[in-house]
Amino acid sequence: MRSKFEFHCTECGKYFDFTLNTALSGNYRVHCPNCGHIHYRMLKCGAITETRFDRNDDGILVEDIRPMKSSCRDFQKEKEIDLASTAPGFVHRLWSEIFSARA
Repeated sequence: MRSKFEFHCTECGKYFDFTLNTALSGNYRVHCPNCGHIHYRMLKCGAITETRFDRNDDGILVEDIRPMKSSCRDFQKEKEIDLASTAPGFVHRLWSEIFSARA
């Protein structure tokens, strides 16, 4: 199963998206598409852990990920809207603006 993640590169300050195969536990290398900085991550039971590995680790490299340059941006994406509680969210405001203009 592949899941989408967002990273912030500490070297260049850009944000970028990529997908990980969360079904496979192990070491992953994620290359920043802007500056090429490598982010070393370890996945365990479908979640990214706080444990980092480095190029000297004996662990098996599961995947070497190189996202597309077009996934880079200067700002963090907005959090997804929980459709179960849209009243205070964007969808409710948009709905109110559209229908209040018609009334």
